Amino acid sequence: MSGYKRIRDYTYEELLERAYSKLPSRPVQKETFEVPRAEVMFVGGKTLILNFKQIADVLNREPKIIQKYFVKELGVPAYINESGQLILQGRFSSHVINKLIDVFVKKYVICPTCGSRFTKLIKKGKVFILKCEACGAETTLQAF
Repeated sequence: MSGYKRIRDYTYEELLERAYSKLPSRPVQKETFEVPRAEVMFVGGKTLILNFKQIADVLNREPKIIQKYFVKELGVPAYINESGQLILQGRFSSHVINKLIDVFVKKYVICPTCGSRFTKLIKKGKVFILKCEACGAETTLQAF
């Protein structure tokens, strides 16, 4: 044998160090991800989410996608006005709205593999693909 060690010649610590050195570097710090709470206002029989555009920006999702989710879950018509606010037919408490946002985030934003919020939602036919930009995982989700 010419200068190379056999696996039996390495200590456990040396093998472990060697394995760690081959892993890609990854930031250790945990980032806190806080979704802004919905600012809800009632006008007649309608519910306005005043900071809807800001919420969509933080979630890195198109407002239209989140609007479609609300329409499906609440079963009411909705539209986005020129100010970027979501207007829902019917009166819904801020608790109901924020709960829906939390469920949307868990299902369509956060990577189920690594927990990263840096994901993209890609529609392919009747399904969504949640692609994580941090770990590369792809998760198939039912479209709404």
